[in-house]
Amino acid sequence: MEPIQWSRWMSVGIDDLDEDHRVIVGIVNKLAEDGSRNNPDVIEAILDELITYTKRHFAAEEAHMERAGYPTFAAHKALHDGLTRQVEAYRERFHAQRDQIPGDEVFGFCSDWLGKHILREDTRFGEYAAGPTAPSTP
Repeated sequence: MEPIQWSRWMSVGIDDLDEDHRVIVGIVNKLAEDGSRNNPDVIEAILDELITYTKRHFAAEEAHMERAGYPTFAAHKALHDGLTRQVEAYRERFHAQRDQIPGDEVFGFCSDWLGKHILREDTRFGEYAAGPTAPSTP
């Protein structure tokens, strides 16, 4: 498995959010390591770490969006809530079927989940926040 490579295209242009995204990429990339990918206990621990860190990140990102007056904040927050439920449900499914779900599948799920959100959704907020009429965010 090839780990996810951070690129400037993933950047939202807000340093603390970009750093959070790098940390989340790092957590997901742990699943690409042979020793992790083949150990159900390690996979569960990584999923737990991903859920915990992502919840904290979503709260920070939502605070940025509120301060910036992001016009689609409510929809983005609903997306965060849905993404959280999705990864929590996947973690529960993995827990129940840990010997039947290969680590490659878990990595694929998590990298797809992460990539779609950062590349499709968060970069939109980054464009808004960087726009000429965007309010400043501390």
